[in-house]
Amino acid sequence: MVGKGEDKIIGVPEASLSSSPTPQTSILSQSMLLEGDISGKGDLVIHGQVRGKISLVGHGLTVARTGRVKADILADNILIQGMVEGRIQAAGKVTLQAESSMSGDITASRISIAEGAVFKGSLKIQPGL
Repeated sequence: MVGKGEDKIIGVPEASLSSSPTPQTSILSQSMLLEGDISGKGDLVIHGQVRGKISLVGHGLTVARTGRVKADILADNILIQGMVEGRIQAAGKVTLQAESSMSGDITASRISIAEGAVFKGSLKIQPGL
């Protein structure tokens, strides 16, 4: 649920385009800092901060505009609206929206980088990961 003054969860449908989508989406709010590993069987939307590893095999990840992630990420589809630092491996698509920032290496089947996004690192396209 989005309250007054909070970011809307933009892009969750795209992030949910995994091979086995579920109706379960977890949300890490803007006021939260999580240090450690995250794994699960559902989609995740990050409005806060995460430091560690994220493994969402078969599911999607959205890093909202207020999200700050320093982690190695393994997921199906990844939508970045905020800041990510680390390695990304995606079986599907990685999308960097305008004003997002990504620093690290990306391995994915597909990638989309909007005008205004900042990307520093290497990119490897591997269809059918």
